[in-house]
Amino acid sequence: MSEVNQDELTTLKARADMMGIAYHPSIGLAKLKEKVNGILEESTAEESNIVNSLSSGDPGYITHAEYKRKMLATRKKRAGSLIRINVSCMNPNKKEWEGEIISVGSAKLGTFKKYIPFNTTEGWHVPYIIYEAMKERKCSIFQTVKDHLGNKVRKAKLINEFTIEILPPLDKDELKALAQRQAVSGSIDK
Repeated sequence: MSEVNQDELTTLKARADMMGIAYHPSIGLAKLKEKVNGILEESTAEESNIVNSLSSGDPGYITHAEYKRKMLATRKKRAGSLIRINVSCMNPNKKEWEGEIISVGSAKLGTFKKYIPFNTTEGWHVPYIIYEAMKERKCSIFQTVKDHLGNKVRKAKLINEFTIEILPPLDKDELKALAQRQAVSGSIDK
């Protein structure tokens, strides 16, 4: 094999490695050219299909940036969607509290902040991201137990800070009644 062909084969092998094309170590120049060109033609044809579908408005293909933008919008919508819950606080340090302001957020989704009352009869609507954060919160309680020698010792135990009951969404009649109560009390602006 001539020196020029050897250099071309080395170059093609490097290109095939970069493209992730599998080949036998003793492959010939013609066979490797055929493999690399076949992959290049396939990718060029697919790229032209994507460009044509994007220019014609066909939603069959989207770019990576559009995909990321759509996924972020979906996550934001899910994080901000309201869920109706009734919350009981199990933290003995907060037994006197009527509720708590909970703030949750991230750099991409933004910050969600809401006052959550405890032990409501009708439930309370909170953003889904806050509900998820409340499920994860823990607190420590201390119990007196006997050790292996029979001595009484205080031992910490980690428990869920909140007991959360998921309530069904309000129906149309309940929404009307709520709107009337809020209008009478002046708690909403028109």
